[in-house]
Amino acid sequence: MNLIKKQSNFLPFVFDDFFRNTWDILPTKSTNNPATNVIENDKEFILEFSIPGRDNLDFEIEIDNRLLSVSLKENDTISNNNYMLQEFNFSSFSKSYELPISIDLTKIESFYKNGILSINLPKRKEFHSQVKKIISVKK
Repeated sequence: MNLIKKQSNFLPFVFDDFFRNTWDILPTKSTNNPATNVIENDKEFILEFSIPGRDNLDFEIEIDNRLLSVSLKENDTISNNNYMLQEFNFSSFSKSYELPISIDLTKIESFYKNGILSINLPKRKEFHSQVKKIISVKK
């Protein structure tokens, strides 16, 4: 199953690359989402979002019925900089994740440090990985 929808027509693809990516002639309103890491270990899942230049109060993280929603409040400040190219400004974004039943919803924490928003999703104790045990075979 392919999760990325590709364009079936060759010509729009060529024109999109030519005008938008190479020359930036056509104005584009970017709906980019930040790069995201999903890490799993024995005791938790960790979501990491790369969002430089923001403040911890800029984020909204909500849980509603096992649906985790992460969003960035729209930035109303106007920059005085004249950017020739700006690739890491996220004016706003929103992502949602359906959490598995293994997550302990009462212990979720989030941190923003060095441009990385981390959300720790601890697993409930009954879902922690058990240490591998070798059982000897007796005569």
